[in-house]
Amino acid sequence: MSTPRTGPAGFWWWLVGGAVLTFLGLSLPSALLVGFPLAAVVAAVLSWRSWLPGYLLGTSLPLLWVAWENRGGPGFVTFRTDAGGGGHELLDPVPWLLVGLALVLLAAVLLTLGRWRRTSTAD
Repeated sequence: MSTPRTGPAGFWWWLVGGAVLTFLGLSLPSALLVGFPLAAVVAAVLSWRSWLPGYLLGTSLPLLWVAWENRGGPGFVTFRTDAGGGGHELLDPVPWLLVGLALVLLAAVLLTLGRWRRTSTAD
């Protein structure tokens, strides 16, 4: 079977072929870019009891670090060294500290509940 190259049949052949190639060209990269991470998120959500406390604890560490680094704030702080001096703006550490501690507390509660449920179902 040969493909028509001229006339209305050739136009339709070109139109359908272009639509199919465009669909494949756009859907395959988006399946790779969206589909695989989405499948990973779904798989992780289905097994959330094992990883969620560690994830929350790991998320809290940068927040607690920012609170520690800004412990002299809020405000502008100057410093002087042998080579010169300078200054920088410090943030208010309280919101960073509260959110970080809340995440640590939530991780501890989820870890305790997960262990409590495992021991109660084993009896």
